[in-house]
Amino acid sequence: MTNRTSAVPDSTLSSPRGGEVPRQHFWQNLVVACVSLAWSGGFLFMSLALPAGHSRGDVGPGSLPMQVSIFGLVVSAVYLVQVLRGSDLGGSSDKIDVARVAGLLGLFVAVVLGANWVGLAICLGVGTGVATLLFPGEKPLLRAVATGFSFWLIAWGLFGKLLDLPLP
Repeated sequence: MTNRTSAVPDSTLSSPRGGEVPRQHFWQNLVVACVSLAWSGGFLFMSLALPAGHSRGDVGPGSLPMQVSIFGLVVSAVYLVQVLRGSDLGGSSDKIDVARVAGLLGLFVAVVLGANWVGLAICLGVGTGVATLLFPGEKPLLRAVATGFSFWLIAWGLFGKLLDLPLP
């Protein structure tokens, strides 16, 4: 008999340092948690600048963004606590694909800047369609068209027509 907790050689089921779990992705997860907290906090700050409701019972245009940002703050705080407690929540063990990240960031900026000229619904549709082309998969053109059309339909139909929100 050996003094191991697992019969499988080189198993990751038993911790290597007397009960300590290796934290391979600690810094990645810590950065993600902090960025998520900052993003949600900024979103909350911006939603507080939106006007309040006009009558009793009217929630006003700032209500939904405020609720989304508070939810984001709560989820980000829970994520940060999990990271600080030592939970390895995964991360990239390989090199980060800088070209793909830069492409997505550039696409995001283009959609934000183009929304006032072209329209938010069209920019979201084109942006998400092009973004799907940056990821591998089967039938990329069909996926891009379906994704772009779906996002356009959600932005135009749900927010523009059904909820009657003024979109740029």
